[in-house]
Amino acid sequence: MPGYDKGTERLTIEHDVPDALFAEVRSLAQVPDTDQLALGSYPLSLSAVRRIAFQIAAPLNVDAYDWYLEPVTREP
Repeated sequence: MPGYDKGTERLTIEHDVPDALFAEVRSLAQVPDTDQLALGSYPLSLSAVRRIAFQIAAPLNVDAYDWYLEPVTREP
């Protein structure tokens, strides 16, 4: 789950979505049924970010970052 700096619009921070929470986060992001794997980029609302932050026990700064549900490619 990437966070983009509101000032620069650059990807600045990322948090993994645990497999156990993926379905709930997918629902909070309002991913359409046509994108079962959530391969698109979906902005997260303030309430969604707060709920996710609580569930993953991570501080997700909503003042500094815009948060999205989108796939992230990791380097091996």
